[in-house]
Amino acid sequence: MEHYSLLDLVFGPLYLILILAMANIYAKKKVLVNSEYKYFVKGLIAKLIGGIGLAFVYTFYYPGGDTLQYFYDSLAFQKLMFVDFDSFTYVFFRKADITNFLYFNSETGFPAYCRDPKAWFVVKCCVFIVGIGMHSYLATTIIFATLSFFGIWKLYLVFVNEFPSLKKELAVSFLFIPSVFFWGSGLLKDTFTFSALGYIVWCLYNFLVLRKDILKSIVILILAVTVILSIKPYILVGLLPAVIIWIIKSFMKKIKGAVLKTAAVPILIIFGFGFGYLFMIMLGEALQEYKLDSILDKAVVNQRDLKSDYHKGNAFDIGEFDASVGSVLSKFPIATFSAIFRPLIIETNNLVMFISGIENLLILIFTIRVLIKVKVFGLFRYVFKNELLAFSFVFAILFAFSVGLSTSNFGSLVRYKIPCMPFFVASLYIISYLKDKSENLGFSNEERKLE
Repeated sequence: MEHYSLLDLVFGPLYLILILAMANIYAKKKVLVNSEYKYFVKGLIAKLIGGIGLAFVYTFYYPGGDTLQYFYDSLAFQKLMFVDFDSFTYVFFRKADITNFLYFNSETGFPAYCRDPKAWFVVKCCVFIVGIGMHSYLATTIIFATLSFFGIWKLYLVFVNEFPSLKKELAVSFLFIPSVFFWGSGLLKDTFTFSALGYIVWCLYNFLVLRKDILKSIVILILAVTVILSIKPYILVGLLPAVIIWIIKSFMKKIKGAVLKTAAVPILIIFGFGFGYLFMIMLGEALQEYKLDSILDKAVVNQRDLKSDYHKGNAFDIGEFDASVGSVLSKFPIATFSAIFRPLIIETNNLVMFISGIENLLILIFTIRVLIKVKVFGLFRYVFKNELLAFSFVFAILFAFSVGLSTSNFGSLVRYKIPCMPFFVASLYIISYLKDKSENLGFSNEERKLE
């Protein structure tokens, strides 16, 4: 109980009750018009269970971890604000640097992440949440899980708007996958980035499909991109090809006539990848380590590192490869499979990994069922007829490939793959649904949009 105090016993339950009460009132009003809001409170409860569960795992099961260090570093910032506000303001707006350590003392506590730019950004984002949480680790976790939920909820609403007949299935995909709401709800980088990813998709949907709330979406998009760029830039690199496909298909949908569409395809492709190239240039140094050659070199280093004794018992091996494009692409099947479906149950060696193994087994069974239903290659018949589905599936597969290629152990894998899993499962549900409707009931409203 060394990480908990009377503050946790008081403010933890208090915030939990207040948040759930307000969420229940809000959902009851919204559900009268939008039936999908019946999942709002349930989804929030899942996030809260995930956040609290992760907090307990890292305080009672594992000997500490990043989540606790983010809290204590943010707490040091909070104390500095009251001890020396000028120093707080100065350090808060500085980049990560070892000299930041000098502005703290034994009264405030010393931050451990003052030299790590990505972790330093997370710490500064948590500072005011820690204050609202009354310096309670449990209360701070509850507030953080709640705030991060809204980005995921926006993501869910995007898919429900496109496929309204799949409210329950999409809720399962985005709100109720255990590993996602567990690893994506506590004081961790993954919680920030997954919520920001939800906002990015929501903003893009407003731009490309709904054409509404443009100014609001621009502001939110800039903030969400900044968050991901500051913490895990590789998510943007993985997102870019899928976004380009989304943009191209959105423009193609507006073009009438087969001849014009055929003529427009190469132009749109050139424009799309030109946009991607300019995007990479605009982000500049932030994405230097994620250039193709850097990514391939890093993947090879990680693959060699997994053979070391340090990772013994928790590593997985996708086989030998070098930094050439051909060699890396030869690992596409095993790397993608590993990211989505591993660890297998027989590969687990502790309770947390075993639970992940059960989840992976269920997803694997579901995937096989869908592939059999659509006869494997029939999958693409459905994927590339809808812009959002194409985006979702392409992002899930490419991101899974990159994670499976560059991650060397299961402990990291279960966290790193969080962004792609909801999109992958949602894509399977949508494909299965469209297949059923086309066979049994003719074309649904969603399918009419495809043609």
